[in-house]
Amino acid sequence: MLRLVAGGLANKQIAARLHLSPRTVEKHVESLLRKTGARSRTGLAAAASPAARDPRRALPPSATT
Repeated sequence: MLRLVAGGLANKQIAARLHLSPRTVEKHVESLLRKTGARSRTGLAAAASPAARDPRRALPPSATT
């Protein structure tokens, strides 16, 4: 579900893709926000990015040597 949120889909679109109710998706998104500490769906998208999972990837190549 995080990938779909990060992809910019609305709750209704996610619900349709996953065959869930929009309310169920809303609750899952709320849970993701709470667990990640993100304040918005944009924050969730940032948390889902590869750089967020591996801080070394966010650094320029010269900074890692």
